[in-house]
Amino acid sequence: MSTAQYGSLKFNEAISFFKNKVDLPSERWADVWRDQHNLAFTVAGATKTDLLADMRKIVDASIAEGKSLKWFQSEFKHLVKKYGWDHTGTAPWRANIIYSTNMRQSYNAGRYAQLQNFEFWRYKHGDSRYPRPDHAAKDGVILPKDSPFWQVWFPQNGWGCKCKVFGESARSMKRRGLKVSKEPIIETREWVDKATGQVHQVPKGIDPGFDYAPGKVDQVTKLKTQRADTPPLAERLPERMVPTAFSTLPGADVHGLNRVLSTMAEKRPELIQVGKFVKDHDIKTLFLKPSEITLRSKKHSALAGPVTEYLGVPLNVARHMWPVPPATAKRANGYTSKSWDHMVVKIKSGASFSRVTNTDELLNAAEAVINAHELGKPMWSVSQVVRDYASSKDNGGAIITWLHELGHQVHFKALDKGMQTPGKQIAITRYSEQNTWEWHAEHFVMWALARPTLLEKHPDIAQYFDELMDGINE
Repeated sequence: MSTAQYGSLKFNEAISFFKNKVDLPSERWADVWRDQHNLAFTVAGATKTDLLADMRKIVDASIAEGKSLKWFQSEFKHLVKKYGWDHTGTAPWRANIIYSTNMRQSYNAGRYAQLQNFEFWRYKHGDSRYPRPDHAAKDGVILPKDSPFWQVWFPQNGWGCKCKVFGESARSMKRRGLKVSKEPIIETREWVDKATGQVHQVPKGIDPGFDYAPGKVDQVTKLKTQRADTPPLAERLPERMVPTAFSTLPGADVHGLNRVLSTMAEKRPELIQVGKFVKDHDIKTLFLKPSEITLRSKKHSALAGPVTEYLGVPLNVARHMWPVPPATAKRANGYTSKSWDHMVVKIKSGASFSRVTNTDELLNAAEAVINAHELGKPMWSVSQVVRDYASSKDNGGAIITWLHELGHQVHFKALDKGMQTPGKQIAITRYSEQNTWEWHAEHFVMWALARPTLLEKHPDIAQYFDELMDGINE
């Protein structure tokens, strides 16, 4: 399964498959057998609940956010050091096994869900470098989707297997002159687990434990070992409020953004509504360095392909959806448009959301601008307060800019739905005095991060955003 260089497109079926698993500590790989992997996440030898949970987080991030193998190997080393885990094999090799197997099986489970829309399935051999004769022999086999063959020979059919299954309709079969294959005979061989002495009948050509269909979850399937006494998965995994983001800086990506937002959401439930809006309207984000948002720059040109793929638009359209003149690139921290469903946030080289260690500073900044206005000393913007006074500086400021630009998108979508937006209002920050658009974006940030104070000082503004978000998220 390939991963994007700067970001990844959502594969909801694969993400959902992995997210619905339960953690199951195990001493060895054979402790969880065949289709039990459809229900359980396990790492052989990872018997500590906390280690497995943290391992789960980086696998989850890899699947849902398109993290690279290099990133995974780095995070893997940190966890090994943190827990003092004495794993088998070298760290790069073991990380690669965990990464590639989970990525590929989640991909295959997603494909299994998608293929339910096709009447016939076609096997495609994929191990071109080191072909396995039994896999190559299945190349081109076409059978109805309910054939028992697919419950055994649905890829991945062994360690490193890259075979795939494609869907065919009756119409495509006729158009391409394809015919249904004869039902294959599935031969088995005896395999003995040397550690336990247990004997298994394994299909010839399939590695032990891989003879099942990823994604097919039988409700009566029972795990061979008991699930560890841990909280439900949804409580252990960080809430992914923002599904995707494209970034050219590893430290300022969707993973870091979600960490900051999720932490703040524990005190500001309004951010849960913000996350729902992002998901419902599929709002995307580009985190780019100044040189990458400037028209006619070499770096801008090099990004045309990856940005085009992420936004899902033609190349000639993408070129008009983020680069701006040099003066604008220098002045603006972010921007968006009513005709877009994405936002551009400028990130300085070397920026990292991991430096936003005290998220209370962001909440306090929004509260501070409200109080400063009441004292007759209005600040320029919430972002300016964070960049000038918070310890996270531009790192935290970029999070505020992201919320500000999202406030514009909320405004745009509200207008599209015919919802009433306010006319002339009290402007709490000086930047919000510019026009109606900036008023809306600035006060949206205050509502999201400091609603209690906003409700106390300016109840009409707080109630406006309450009603707006309730209506737009219906």
